[in-house]
Amino acid sequence: MLIVEDEYIIANDLELILHVAGYPVLGVADSVAEALTLIAQHRPDMVLLDIYLKGKETGIDLAKQLEDKGIPFIYISANDNKSVLEQVKATQPSGYIVKPFREKDILTTLEISRYRHAHSVEMRLREEKALQIGLTDALSAPENWEQKLLNAAKLLQPYVPFDFLTIQYQKNDINQSYNFYQIGFDEFKTLTLSDLQPMTGSTAEQLLAMQTGMQLTEPVRYNDEAFIEFCKLHRYGHVLAKSFRLQSGLAMPLQMKGNDSFVILFLSRKADVYRTSHLTLLERLEQPIVLMLERVLAFEEVARLSEQLQREKNYLQEEVKTTANFEEIIGRSQSLLRVFEQVNQVAYTDTTVLILGESGTGKELIARAIHDLSPRKGKILVKINCAALPATLIESELFGHEKGAFTGAFEKRIGKFELAQEGTIFLDEIGELPLELQAKLLRVLQEKEIERIGGKTPIKTDVRIIAATNRNLEKEVAEGRFRMDLYFRLATFPISLPALRERQEDIPLLAHFFAQKSARKMGKTFRGINPQVLAELVNYAWPGNIRELENVMEQAVILNNGQTPLELGRPLVNNLFMSSKSALPPESGIRDNNQSIIPPPKDLHDVKQIQQQTEREYILAVLQRTNGRIRGSNGAAELLNLKPTTLEYRMDKLGIRKTLSVEPNSPLADPD
Repeated sequence: MLIVEDEYIIANDLELILHVAGYPVLGVADSVAEALTLIAQHRPDMVLLDIYLKGKETGIDLAKQLEDKGIPFIYISANDNKSVLEQVKATQPSGYIVKPFREKDILTTLEISRYRHAHSVEMRLREEKALQIGLTDALSAPENWEQKLLNAAKLLQPYVPFDFLTIQYQKNDINQSYNFYQIGFDEFKTLTLSDLQPMTGSTAEQLLAMQTGMQLTEPVRYNDEAFIEFCKLHRYGHVLAKSFRLQSGLAMPLQMKGNDSFVILFLSRKADVYRTSHLTLLERLEQPIVLMLERVLAFEEVARLSEQLQREKNYLQEEVKTTANFEEIIGRSQSLLRVFEQVNQVAYTDTTVLILGESGTGKELIARAIHDLSPRKGKILVKINCAALPATLIESELFGHEKGAFTGAFEKRIGKFELAQEGTIFLDEIGELPLELQAKLLRVLQEKEIERIGGKTPIKTDVRIIAATNRNLEKEVAEGRFRMDLYFRLATFPISLPALRERQEDIPLLAHFFAQKSARKMGKTFRGINPQVLAELVNYAWPGNIRELENVMEQAVILNNGQTPLELGRPLVNNLFMSSKSALPPESGIRDNNQSIIPPPKDLHDVKQIQQQTEREYILAVLQRTNGRIRGSNGAAELLNLKPTTLEYRMDKLGIRKTLSVEPNSPLADPD
């Protein structure tokens, strides 16, 4: 026992009573300073404490330090001043004895206090265990981090009071902040950096920079003068203190394996609210909280990687269904060799590439070649056609959206940029991107970060961008349809692909390649291509470029019997006739597969009739081959490289459905 009493007679009586009752006395002190010296030498189990002592400091001042040290104490005083008694009550003593006292009063109070203290220690341990379990459940719940941390904050509030709580999470160069402001009993308002802007007079970027500079290595409390010094050192704390009238704080840094770290900062409007007991509690909880956070983060990382792999798997499965028109770059013309040289030069870098060329020249294939030759080849190449999506959906497709971000957003969606993380994204038909989205894409190129629709924080990206267009972007810029700054960002390394008519020496190679490919696909024997046909193909203008050549060769294989070299059948002949640059002599006539002479068209009306008739016969031939199936895998729409709805429209226009309905026993009677 330690007696702190400045009246000698009372101190002597207390010492005698305790000695007779069997309580060892460590000593007697008549001031706070002397008492602290004795406590430093021998930690007492209990302190009997007078309120008014020698010197400026009172027993209440000492009581606060005893509370911090976890040493129980009993007041012995004759003071009945109401304000003093309120201060006494705030220090939570184990008992209070009124002077003058009897021996029985002392001993009874001591016994009760010992029991209460032992019981309180046991209760505290139980409460801490329950708190630890509650925190584990809160942080392991299937909620977003904002809700997890809010639930944890509510659990901590009874043990570590606060008016404002800020939690900062940092991993590598990613910094996120969660702020909770108490507005009522068990009622908190979550504040984002955007919410704090008007309250603090600082921009979100400035607030984020302030947080990044707030480095803490150990738990520490800030009361009175210490809080003022804290605000001088940490700008973010100063801004919060000024905006919310905060006067004290308690910081708890949590360092985990790797580069993950949390900093929990409790802030209060009271100047002297945080005790050593609060700090001690957090220190005891630190290790289990760190272990639990590491486990949660590890599970989340596993889930994230699994989700990423599943998204990539789903994406690649779709890619298999919609693969490019050819698998290899075929040709040895000088114009194509120049392209190969450019690809080799830029592939190993992370430079943004802009591929220019007419539709069907193989821009997607060149993009894949750049990706496959780059250090990112082990990651995914994500492709998106900016012209194939409505303007209202492109932003969500590129950057993703949060659940509830807009009508119909029933769940969170990961955008293509997140899907392509550490890989490459190919933005085809970039010239079709709406102006408002051009600004957001420019930000991605400049800041290397995106923001989901409805999102609150930017997401760092590590994605290489390859863009392509068949438009003249310089003209688009001049006419105000494309941003100049975005154009220069994209055109860091432009590659222009030659049209097929500019690489005539490659046409025979490509024709044989596509013919062999189609023959293998259809299970037919390939007997080569008629030399005259090859000459005609070389001299044709090919407005549809390589894509058109592939379709022409596939049609030729479909119409070929597998016993003779490929010829241009009637549908192909008339397609070639429609090109003003075609070198096929109109006066000569051409033989179809039955070796009948097809007379040249006499006028535009004849051309139209022939074209419709040949188109009708061709569609019927394909439908016959697919047993009338239009949709689905290996359906007529897929073989014709058309949308099912487009094919059905053409069939209606050419009267094919009417013909089919007249022949109910035909395999084409139910084409769907």
